[in-house]
Amino acid sequence: MADRNPPQPLGDVLEDVIEQLGLEEKMDEARVIETWAAVAGPDINGVTESAWMKGSTLYVKIRSSTWRQELHMNRRQWRTRLNDELDAELVDEIVFR
Repeated sequence: MADRNPPQPLGDVLEDVIEQLGLEEKMDEARVIETWAAVAGPDINGVTESAWMKGSTLYVKIRSSTWRQELHMNRRQWRTRLNDELDAELVDEIVFR
């Protein structure tokens, strides 16, 4: 009878598949954008048109110039809050447009 590998937890198998397919970066990007929406809250989400990642920079398009200015002035604190919530340093910079 052939030796069989012991069963692996499904989470471990999925991590291996994601890594083999090269999807880790896309998964991290989706996690960042989802977490940004949670951290920003309803007021900021109400003036946000879109958010996307390019490399380790999060871009957030804001409809209101007043909100954009306020967010820009506090971007370091937003980055810290976001990375703390992610429990990882996935975002190096946030650009509000």
